[in-house]
Amino acid sequence: MHDIDQITNLKSELTHVQNQLKQKETIIDSILEGTMAGFWDWYIQDNYEYLSPSFKKMFGYEDHEMENTPEAWMKIMHPDDLKMVKENFNHYINCRGREPYISEVRFYHKNGSIIWVQCEGKVIEWDDNWNPLRMVGYHIDITKRKRMEVEKSYTLQLEKKNKELEKFAYVASHDLQEPINSIKSFADLLSSDKANQLSETSKQMLGFISESADRMGKLVLGLLEHSNIGLDRKVEEVDCNRLVQEVLKDLDKIIHDKNATFSVEELPKNLVGNETELRILFQNIISNGIKFHSNLNAPHITISCSCLPEHYLFEIIDNGIGIEKKNYDKIFDIFTKLNIYKKYEGTGIGLAHCKKIVDLHQGKIWLESTQGEGTTFYFKLPK
Repeated sequence: MHDIDQITNLKSELTHVQNQLKQKETIIDSILEGTMAGFWDWYIQDNYEYLSPSFKKMFGYEDHEMENTPEAWMKIMHPDDLKMVKENFNHYINCRGREPYISEVRFYHKNGSIIWVQCEGKVIEWDDNWNPLRMVGYHIDITKRKRMEVEKSYTLQLEKKNKELEKFAYVASHDLQEPINSIKSFADLLSSDKANQLSETSKQMLGFISESADRMGKLVLGLLEHSNIGLDRKVEEVDCNRLVQEVLKDLDKIIHDKNATFSVEELPKNLVGNETELRILFQNIISNGIKFHSNLNAPHITISCSCLPEHYLFEIIDNGIGIEKKNYDKIFDIFTKLNIYKKYEGTGIGLAHCKKIVDLHQGKIWLESTQGEGTTFYFKLPK
């Protein structure tokens, strides 16, 4: 009778201990789930490995959908990483745990996506011959961190390539100036010196050569100017009212020739930016508004600015020929000159300058337009 009571008491104590263990496991799982971590406990000689529900959930599985064995997680690990994990484990065992066991590996989620995991473990039981008996550890989901690292690496590579391209554009356009000028000079000289000896066809061909060289020179100069934008990044407070008035003085001849008029509202007096670049920005948009106008009406341009919580929103409105909606994005591409503008002088690079300048100031530029009625250019610059 006494033995039966002892057995009953032992069973009761065992049940109590098991219940306590279950409660602790639930608490641990709740903590791990909140930290996006999963716990594992590997009895190496028995080939049994407890995988916490939070471990399995990390990969989209319910507790009953994954066996508690090493083979269960090996099946869903990326094959390229499985070999590395085994090598890391063998190295850890060979050095008897003196160096930490840490791995960053990829697993396949149940939905097929890739989950990056940081795995850390430690052998807590060894036999007399330093064979591992029991190892515990945890997994942390580091997918977001890995994506950010990839994006940062890609951004750095892109920035490096852009700088290389800008340097190449600068060198190439600078070196091309001399031969283009030479071609134009020789064509003009030949046309002048041999005027009496040349046929009308020859004179016409020399004229084409001179005009082509002149156009090429303007394109190369435009490319040189475009590559120079951003090289001097001196930032200061700029009075946009003064700046716009100076731009209008610089454009005085074309303003007078086209009989253009302006309405300029109060603009920011302390915009933080690069003054030289901002001058190019305003000058290109204003000169476009003057240049691309209908013969029926003299150009009229309105310049205004709204103060938003974090940005200044500038509006430059003209009454010109307008732009088709399908060309809204194309108009900012370098050397883009739309068919409707072929009869107008220019290289098609001015608005590409504007886009680059606004980007350098961490802003945004866009437009709205109605053909035959005019265009409104908007650009938003941070305060």
